[in-house]
Amino acid sequence: MKKKNVLLVVCALLLGVFSAPLRAQKHGDWSMTVGADAVSHYLWRGMELGGPSVQPSLYFDYGRGDWAVSLGLWGTRSLFANRYGEHYGELDLSIEASWRNFTLSLADYGEGRYFGPWQEGHFLDFGLSYTLSENIPVTLSWYSIVNQTFEGSLDGGGFDWAAAFPSYFEVAYDFSLSVVDFSVAAGMFPFASGYYENDAFGICNLHLSAGHEFEFQHGGTLPMAAQIMYNPVFNEFFWGVSVGYYFSLDL
Repeated sequence: MKKKNVLLVVCALLLGVFSAPLRAQKHGDWSMTVGADAVSHYLWRGMELGGPSVQPSLYFDYGRGDWAVSLGLWGTRSLFANRYGEHYGELDLSIEASWRNFTLSLADYGEGRYFGPWQEGHFLDFGLSYTLSENIPVTLSWYSIVNQTFEGSLDGGGFDWAAAFPSYFEVAYDFSLSVVDFSVAAGMFPFASGYYENDAFGICNLHLSAGHEFEFQHGGTLPMAAQIMYNPVFNEFFWGVSVGYYFSLDL
């Protein structure tokens, strides 16, 4: 089976499993959110993937009771060429299903030319997150690349699961002081992987962000944020600021 067909099958299964309780309801709440961010640096899991960039997005959300499903389209494009003379571009498709404190997600990271050969530059990222409670807003998240970006074969003929499915684990804590929302996170590579370019377990992302979202009467929002990030594995320090505009519409 081709990898593109595998993606379609997995998405269909996720929609079927998590939307079954939703279809049982006669009424639901649909909404659409569209907007874009302008960022000084594109930071992700302890790495800087791009400099000044524009990041548009479009999301369709459905919620009913304890269940919620979200379909998203997100992209980024650097405004200036990097040190290699290239403009970084990415287009991601995602599906996310939540039930109470659990969230299951699948994202297709399309780097470079999205509509080229599917096997080139596409990474399927499967994620599972759990938030302890509203009173203790600590979130544990695990993400693994599942389309075997790396073969994972061993010299002895065995199979290296860690290399075949590069993984990332994160613990995050969100809180607010006055009108400022903060997030503190620690991310790590559980195993060695070529995808993340690490050769052993290591803490790769010590992250702090602070921001505020301004709301307008017509329904639009203006989020502004600043963040700092330190990667102990590569001994690199990053910072970034962002400002965006989003508009939500009930369907």
